[in-house]
Amino acid sequence: MTITAVRLRGILDSRARVTLEAEVTLASGHTGTGSAPRAIAPGRLERRRGPGPALGPITVPAVSAALTDGTVQGQQQCDTRLVGLYEADEAGSDLTLALSLAHARAEAAARGIPLHTHLWQLYGGRTAPGLPRLMVNVFSGGIHRTGPPRGFQQVMVLPATGGLHTDIEVADRVFTAAHRNVERRFGPVPLSASSGLMVPLDSAGQLDLLQAAVAETGHTEVCTLGVDVAAEHLLTEPGRYRFGDRVLTAPDFADHLADLAHRFRMSFLEDPFDAADEAGWARLRGALPATTSVVGDDLFATDATRIEPGRADGILLKLSQAGTVTATLAAAAAARRAGMLLSVSHRSGETEDTAMCDLAVAVGAELIKVGGPRRGDRLAKYNQLLRLDESVAAP
Repeated sequence: MTITAVRLRGILDSRARVTLEAEVTLASGHTGTGSAPRAIAPGRLERRRGPGPALGPITVPAVSAALTDGTVQGQQQCDTRLVGLYEADEAGSDLTLALSLAHARAEAAARGIPLHTHLWQLYGGRTAPGLPRLMVNVFSGGIHRTGPPRGFQQVMVLPATGGLHTDIEVADRVFTAAHRNVERRFGPVPLSASSGLMVPLDSAGQLDLLQAAVAETGHTEVCTLGVDVAAEHLLTEPGRYRFGDRVLTAPDFADHLADLAHRFRMSFLEDPFDAADEAGWARLRGALPATTSVVGDDLFATDATRIEPGRADGILLKLSQAGTVTATLAAAAAARRAGMLLSVSHRSGETEDTAMCDLAVAVGAELIKVGGPRRGDRLAKYNQLLRLDESVAAP
């Protein structure tokens, strides 16, 4: 079904930065909307964003002309045209993503099916749709703090009660206990853009406090911990990482990460080394507990051509890294062929868009992180997962 109209506007993300929203109208009269989140510090392998948009209506004649010439039929053709605009420097990845998501929603509406079902069909039905397990941000550090990053970007709790409703309830109890204990020690503390507590503690101190909150709430048996190392931002020179008050060599950093994984029952370890540090990745793998999954974010940048088995157990999927729905699904498929688990992730500057939840269900992702259980842009995603829980058995 052809596209008859495209509308673009600048809207605010969760950090009050301007990002893009798109509306696509099909010949059937059905309209879909999509928006692009903004990263606080994009990885160096990510697709580039366009110039910062202004708030309110935006006109990009080249984009409208390319999509409404009557020859674009279906998501694949739409995204191919968007990639062409990106490669011609007519659009950044934020614009291509907003339009790609808007088109996917319009097509789903025209077909009378939910977005997650439409995405599952575009994915080829490779796996049964299913709800992911939550990774809930409790503490934010790294690039979220002032000065050079010196610690983990996210410290998370992963509840596994066997049900989404109870997982959310457990996560909220743990978050509330951690927040209460932090304020007893330090007074009021701010939340990061991704709804993590900002505390004057190093990463080990955050893990200690989170582990204590899990124990205090009585959920030790159903909770593990996870971290986003975001090592690309800790790198001081090839093979050396700033962590706390020290600069560690890759072997020493691997040993330290492995020690923390054992001490704090970590089941998730994201981007423990810079993408180019093959020796660091290799050393770490043999030192971790068997229950710890190593996941690549900046390592793969949601790009099917970068995925190769060996260094990581899984891939972090970010729609904004891939720039289109089609490219994101291709990365998920490539990771599955390589035997990897899938984890879908938010960005620091989020909008109310909940497509990442539908994506996670559509590809049967094992994990999802949408931020802490605070702030409207994050709660919108928790609430969408609750809705999807009611229909996921019937794609």
